[in-house]
Amino acid sequence: MPVYMLTAHAYRSWREDHPRGYVQRGDGLKDSNPQLAAWRARHANDDEARFEYDAQGALHDVVVEIAREKAVRLHACATCPTHVHCVISFQSPACTCGASMKYCAPDCPARGRADDVMIRMKRKMGQSLAKHFGTCGKPWFSRGWDRTPVKARPHFDYLMTEYLPKHETEQEGIFRRYS
Repeated sequence: MPVYMLTAHAYRSWREDHPRGYVQRGDGLKDSNPQLAAWRARHANDDEARFEYDAQGALHDVVVEIAREKAVRLHACATCPTHVHCVISFQSPACTCGASMKYCAPDCPARGRADDVMIRMKRKMGQSLAKHFGTCGKPWFSRGWDRTPVKARPHFDYLMTEYLPKHETEQEGIFRRYS
């Protein structure tokens, strides 16, 4: 049974001057670059998006709705001002990468299903936030998303008991288990 932790970041929340570095689309993790961050801040069309507590509740509602719509099992969701995590699983299609690979291959059918779920979630979460705040055309999420395969029970247990709950206690967020 494929299990994934899906993550969507708020627009401009992980800038190029982040102490742990930043991710360049198609190029991977890069070292922190304050000059590039300053340049991009000067040329950005919109301010950084943040999900305050009431907006996080709306995001949870959308995650639950899309999990039902896409017929995936939602294990948990954690939100904080800068990002949304959800852990999902489904029966079919099966992962074709095998348990030894850290990341799913681009042609893995399970990866495609997880991406389909995330595309729908991001679209609906953005619409929900726009309605909640009365905005139109404001970007709420950065491009892309993170899809982390959860291929071992200890990893799943760590996510459910330590990593995701700390978003509530340490990051002004909301953590909910759903199954």
